[in-house]
Amino acid sequence: MANLQHIRRRIRSVKNIQKITNAMDMIARSRFNAARDALLRNLPYVAKTKEIMRRVMTQMRGQEYEHPFVKTRADLIAEQQEGAGKFLFIVIASDKGLAGSFSSNVFKSAHDTIEYDGTDSGTSLDDDDGDDENFHKKNFDALKGIKPSGKRTAKQQRQMSATGSIAKATHKSGGATSNTNVNVAREYNDADYIDGIELITVGRRATTHFKQRGYNIIKSYHGISERPDYKYAKEIADIVIDRFESGEIIDVTLIYTQFKSAISCTPDDVTLLPIVTDDYAKASATLKEEYIYEPDVVTILNDFLPRRIATRIYGAMLHSAASELSSRMNAMSNATDNAQELVGRLNLFYNKVRQAGITNEINEIVGGANALE
Repeated sequence: MANLQHIRRRIRSVKNIQKITNAMDMIARSRFNAARDALLRNLPYVAKTKEIMRRVMTQMRGQEYEHPFVKTRADLIAEQQEGAGKFLFIVIASDKGLAGSFSSNVFKSAHDTIEYDGTDSGTSLDDDDGDDENFHKKNFDALKGIKPSGKRTAKQQRQMSATGSIAKATHKSGGATSNTNVNVAREYNDADYIDGIELITVGRRATTHFKQRGYNIIKSYHGISERPDYKYAKEIADIVIDRFESGEIIDVTLIYTQFKSAISCTPDDVTLLPIVTDDYAKASATLKEEYIYEPDVVTILNDFLPRRIATRIYGAMLHSAASELSSRMNAMSNATDNAQELVGRLNLFYNKVRQAGITNEINEIVGGANALE
């Protein structure tokens, strides 16, 4: 028979844990409200920068314009075939645990993107109207000289990747978009595909996860996952821009968690660089009026592109912060409810054991009295 003292100790222990999880739930709830408000304040600005980007890029079509961030799809194919440069991934996760499957979902999406084998369409930063969303599927095997019906070897699978991953629904209010941007196949020059990858991580758990798996982390940021600051997004953008302009990297992908509601958030990835001019083909048909820019559209675009990249990274950090806190809030709320349910079951078990003990003692007394007669 179970010991009553042991059951009481367990009930006391579960109640103490319930107090902790309830306190963490309330803290996460208060921080979540602040993170959500910050995200909502930022969304109109992100949406406006996206609109400006589409208008300016559409107006630039047909003009001779050279910028290291802007490429045509033909240029990308030639660049991929030359095999120059590495691929940079910015992964945003959490600093702390106890947030359900928040971090693990980000890591799964990151591995799906980094180790992508070219069987899905890509993701873009600014394009909602890609002119050929099947471009990647039709050209992947052709670019690599592999027959579509042939079976790829393990080495080929490791060496081959693409600049996008899981197709996702377009984020409303200009938060994140899906379709094709850099939908071209890519191949890492090194024997091991990890050597062709560089990572920038935000959050201790992201740094630990990828460091244990041998990835090259060139920069990591800790202690800002719940309360992101624009200066860190600007710093990341400066690193990305410098390395992209120098030719060290040829592709930049941002992986984060997109916040949809307090009970729904999904991992997402967007291609930050390069920006493909071909993806703005259909946009010109939807934009009726043309703006007159001062001083001129080229100067504005040169100043605007770095700011757009920093804004996009900061927006992703705000999405991730709201998603992390909502996940922790839900996890702690569920833990508190489960603790309450466990306490109820333990109390019931305690009463049953106590009743059984009392009944046993009564039977012993009655049995002893009958033996004396």
